[in-house]
Amino acid sequence: MDAKLIVAIIGVIFGISGWTTFFYNHITHIPKIKGRIFSPIVGQIKIEKDYRTFLFYLYLTNNRKTALRVLDYEMELKFTDGTTEKLERFYGNGIYNFTFSTINNNAFNPKLKETLIYNKQHPIDQKEPLHGFVLFGGSLDSFDKDIETYKLTLLDVFGKTHNIIESNMDKKINLNLLSDLAGFDIPQI
Repeated sequence: MDAKLIVAIIGVIFGISGWTTFFYNHITHIPKIKGRIFSPIVGQIKIEKDYRTFLFYLYLTNNRKTALRVLDYEMELKFTDGTTEKLERFYGNGIYNFTFSTINNNAFNPKLKETLIYNKQHPIDQKEPLHGFVLFGGSLDSFDKDIETYKLTLLDVFGKTHNIIESNMDKKINLNLLSDLAGFDIPQI
């Protein structure tokens, strides 16, 4: 082999490896959010009008090293009949006083002020997951419809969206696990 060819090959290898490193670093700095949407606590409330409420417990992790700060959350339901509904997120101090009842009328309060996900002051980080409740409301017309999938959209501070779609909500959640994660006692049904 001629020396010029060897120098050219080495130059190409260094050039490609430099661009490869650049793209690898760029891609690994984009947050990649994974998570779990635990089965909602479903109810009904009247705030100016009647709503079907969904209290979701979210457990969010980041597979990349760049932390992500979430500005807002959106939820959309897809029903088995093919229709969809975008839920409204509830804001404000009024939601802190929610009390829930089991089938046997055992009341419990999940301490929403401490456990709402957007009250926590840290980002979704690779080292530390972000988890907590978020409350949404939808139309009472959908009360009898079967839900096929839940689509959670996270809106970050830079205006980008990150989607998590959960379709296996028929799996029963371990209530003891949810109680430990959220830090409150769930009464026996």
